[in-house]
Amino acid sequence: MTRLYLSETDLTSPLHQALAVNLGTACASRKLTQGELSERSGVAASHISHIMHGRANPTLSTLQKMADVLEVTVIDLLTPISEKPRHPE
Repeated sequence: MTRLYLSETDLTSPLHQALAVNLGTACASRKLTQGELSERSGVAASHISHIMHGRANPTLSTLQKMADVLEVTVIDLLTPISEKPRHPE
Protein backbone atom coordinates (compact mmCIF):
# COMPACT_ATOMS: atom_id res chain seq x y z
CA MET A 1 0.00 0.00 0.00
CA THR A 2 1.30 3.44 -0.86
CA ARG A 3 1.21 5.97 1.94
CA LEU A 4 1.23 9.66 1.24
CA TYR A 5 3.16 11.72 3.74
CA LEU A 6 2.80 15.45 3.96
CA SER A 7 5.42 18.14 3.92
CA GLU A 8 6.03 20.36 6.93
CA THR A 9 3.89 23.08 5.36
CA ASP A 10 0.84 20.81 5.37
CA LEU A 11 0.92 20.39 9.14
CA THR A 12 -1.27 23.46 9.50
CA SER A 13 -4.03 22.22 7.16
CA PRO A 14 -7.33 22.71 9.01
CA LEU A 15 -8.59 19.37 7.74
CA HIS A 16 -5.54 17.49 9.03
CA GLN A 17 -5.73 19.36 12.34
CA ALA A 18 -9.41 18.45 12.72
CA LEU A 19 -8.69 14.81 11.93
CA ALA A 20 -5.84 14.65 14.46
CA VAL A 21 -7.90 16.28 17.22
CA ASN A 22 -11.04 14.24 16.55
CA LEU A 23 -9.15 10.96 16.28
CA GLY A 24 -7.35 11.66 19.54
CA THR A 25 -10.57 12.68 21.28
CA ALA A 26 -12.46 9.62 20.03
CA CYS A 27 -9.68 7.30 21.17
CA ALA A 28 -9.41 8.98 24.57
CA SER A 29 -13.17 8.89 25.20
CA ARG A 30 -13.16 5.16 24.48
CA LYS A 31 -9.94 4.58 26.41
CA LEU A 32 -8.28 3.17 23.28
CA THR A 33 -4.58 3.47 22.64
CA GLN A 34 -3.18 3.93 19.15
CA GLY A 35 -2.00 0.33 19.35
CA GLU A 36 -5.48 -0.94 20.18
CA LEU A 37 -6.98 1.16 17.38
CA SER A 38 -4.39 -0.35 15.06
CA GLU A 39 -5.20 -3.92 16.10
CA ARG A 40 -8.95 -3.46 15.79
CA SER A 41 -8.89 -1.48 12.53
CA GLY A 42 -6.07 -3.25 10.71
CA VAL A 43 -4.33 0.10 10.11
CA ALA A 44 -0.62 0.08 10.97
CA ALA A 45 0.16 1.75 14.28
CA SER A 46 2.87 3.83 12.63
CA HIS A 47 0.37 5.09 10.05
CA ILE A 48 -2.10 6.03 12.80
CA SER A 49 0.70 7.92 14.54
CA HIS A 50 1.51 9.80 11.34
CA ILE A 51 -2.18 10.66 10.87
CA MET A 52 -2.50 11.88 14.47
CA HIS A 53 0.56 14.09 14.02
CA GLY A 54 -0.71 15.56 10.74
CA ARG A 55 2.04 13.90 8.69
CA ALA A 56 -0.07 11.48 6.63
CA ASN A 57 -2.87 11.73 4.14
CA PRO A 58 -5.08 8.69 4.86
CA THR A 59 -7.29 7.11 2.23
CA LEU A 60 -11.05 7.03 2.63
CA SER A 61 -10.77 3.31 3.28
CA THR A 62 -8.37 3.94 6.17
CA LEU A 63 -10.63 6.63 7.61
CA GLN A 64 -13.62 4.29 7.38
CA LYS A 65 -11.78 1.47 9.14
CA MET A 66 -10.85 3.75 12.03
CA ALA A 67 -14.31 5.33 12.17
CA ASP A 68 -15.94 1.89 12.35
CA VAL A 69 -13.81 0.91 15.35
CA LEU A 70 -14.50 4.24 17.05
CA GLU A 71 -18.25 4.03 16.24
CA VAL A 72 -18.26 7.43 14.55
CA THR A 73 -18.61 8.53 10.94
CA VAL A 74 -15.82 9.67 8.67
CA ILE A 75 -17.55 13.05 8.66
CA ASP A 76 -17.26 13.12 12.47
CA LEU A 77 -13.51 12.57 12.14
CA LEU A 78 -13.10 15.34 9.56
CA THR A 79 -15.39 18.03 10.98
CA PRO A 80 -13.56 20.76 12.92
CA ILE A 81 -14.79 21.06 16.50
CA SER A 82 -15.81 24.67 15.85
CA GLU A 83 -18.29 23.45 13.21
CA LYS A 84 -19.86 20.67 15.30
CA PRO A 85 -23.27 21.37 16.81
CA ARG A 86 -23.19 22.04 20.51
CA HIS A 87 -25.53 20.08 22.71
CA PRO A 88 -26.94 21.81 25.79
CA GLU A 89 -26.03 20.11 29.04
